[in-house]
Formats: sequence, C-alpha cells, structure tokens
Amino acid sequence: MRVFLTGGTGLIGSHLAHHLLTEGHEVVALVRSSSDASYLKGVGAQTVLGDVTDSADQLATLIRGCSHVVHGAALVYSGGGWEAIADVNVGGTDRVLSAAAAAGIERAVHISSVAVYGNDSVKPDEDQPLRPTVADRDFYARSKREAEIVARRVERETDLTLTVVRPSAVYGERDRLMAPALADILRLPVVPLFGTADNTLPVVYAGNVAVAIRLALEIPHGGGTYDLGMDHPLTQRALFQLQASGMGLRPRFLRVPGGMVQGGARILSRLGVSTPGAQHLPLDRVARLALGENPYSSGRAHAQLGWNPPHQHADALERTGRWLLGRLADMPEND
Repeated sequence: MRVFLTGGTGLIGSHLAHHLLTEGHEVVALVRSSSDASYLKGVGAQTVLGDVTDSADQLATLIRGCSHVVHGAALVYSGGGWEAIADVNVGGTDRVLSAAAAAGIERAVHISSVAVYGNDSVKPDEDQPLRPTVADRDFYARSKREAEIVARRVERETDLTLTVVRPSAVYGERDRLMAPALADILRLPVVPLFGTADNTLPVVYAGNVAVAIRLALEIPHGGGTYDLGMDHPLTQRALFQLQASGMGLRPRFLRVPGGMVQGGARILSRLGVSTPGAQHLPLDRVARLALGENPYSSGRAHAQLGWNPPHQHADALERTGRWLLGRLADMPEND
C-alpha cells in the first residue's frame, strides 16, 4: 500500500506511520509548513506540504499516486472557538475525503472518536446511527460527530469505501495531552485515586490503535465502524502506577470517594470550569469515565479485523513515562 496520511505529526498518526513503514508499506504524510515533521522523516515517510483547510482540488493533486487514505488530522480539545474547530475537523474531513474520491482512491479510513457517543447512558453500539446527545459546549465531541456524518455522506455520493475507527483516550510516546496531564498529577505531593481505582478505563495505547488501522486498510471488504476502546484491560490504579514507574516516581496515593468526585465535577462543570489542558472537555464527563467501567468492548474490531494488540500496558506505559522524562530533560530551563 501507498498510504496518504493526514495528522501524521500527531500521536496516532506518528505511530501509524512508523507501523505501516515497518510492515513494508509506503507513507505520504500531509504536513503544514509550521509542523515538526522530523519524526516522520526519520522513520522514512515522505512528506508533502499542505493543510486540510486547502481546497479539495489542491489535496487531490497531492493524493494522486497513492492507493489508500487515512484521515486523522483534527484539533483535539484545543482552545479555539467552534468555527475554527469545525473548519478543521468537519470541513477538513469533507475536503480530504472528497479529494480522495476525486483522486481515484477506493479505500479510506477516517479516525473518529468514541466521543461521538456523547453523554448518552445507552451502551455504545457501532451499528446504531449517531444521536444528538453531545453537549454544545463539548466542541471536540460535537465536531467529531459531525465529521462522521460528513464522511458517510461522501462515501454515499462517491465510489469511496470508508472504514471509521473510534479510539477512546489514547496515550503513548509523542502524546501532547493525556500522558503529560497524568505526569502533572503524578508530581503532586499526594496523588488522588478516584473511587475504588480498580475500575477498567477506556484507555488504549497508540501503537495498538495503529495496528487496528492498518488491519482496517487491509481487510478485503472494507467499510464498517469499529470502536477501539479496549486493547487490554487497564485499571485506574495501574494507569497511575505504571506511568509513575516509567518516570521514576513513587507517588503517595489518596483515595477520594466516588460520590465526592462526581458531585464536585458537576458543580465545577456548571460553573464553566474545564478540564486542565483540555478545554471544552466537560469535567463531569471525565469523572464518569474515571469512575465507571470501560463501556467500549472493541469486540467487533477483535473479531472482524483480527485485532490482537501486540503491546501490553505494562510495557507501553513505562515507555511513555521514560519518553516524558526525556522530553522534560530536553526542555530549556526557565531564566
């Protein structure tokens, strides 16, 4: 395969580029002029300058000569307003997939998110149509939901066969969101554990997500929707302990009752307080995910894609912790 990839400088994209190349495929990554593409170039990916805000005609010119497309570029819980986020996440999806169809691509993967399920209490189901249960203030979830609707419209109107994957919270080397946020918590004098801390979390390793996306490109029939929220079971306690171990930390833990966490999150959400480092991500949603059991079984991905995630959390979280230490060591000291 010769895969045209958007979002290659991000967490999932960089792991996917590396995985595809090690499997003998070619990668052509769309990168903005302001992006750091050194990792992509270092692993052997070809890079082309462009942006998902470019016209579909411009993007089609760059895509021609490739056999598959993976669209992963998105603003993830950024501080921008709705218009800016929608232009990239929704409009960008329309432009990239329309360009793929115009360039003669027959198979594409759109990287969505389990955030499209919103706050609905009904068990997630890949077969059910998306329902309008996303809070207006949750710009990321709202944009990913609308992007999926746009993606399926492009598929219906063209010859493009589209597979949608919906990862849950993703961590790994080159993570700009989850792992750094956990690192900040782990450096506190006392680290809170919510509820029993023995619940399984909807957290997956980026390297395992990359394997699932490659399998989605390779399956003969294509198409379908796959939740990627359970590579291996991971408890809240293990998440903290394993990343701490990789960072060389031995934190003191303090259990906080689940009811207190939920009540506090609801009050703060009503006051407009957002999740640190992830604006527009409601605190009450974070509390539910942190306290509850992982609802994303990923059974369809395991059964239909043959997804057998090769990376265990015990190794992946420690590697991520060591990567964070290296990143911090490379940062200049404040004057």
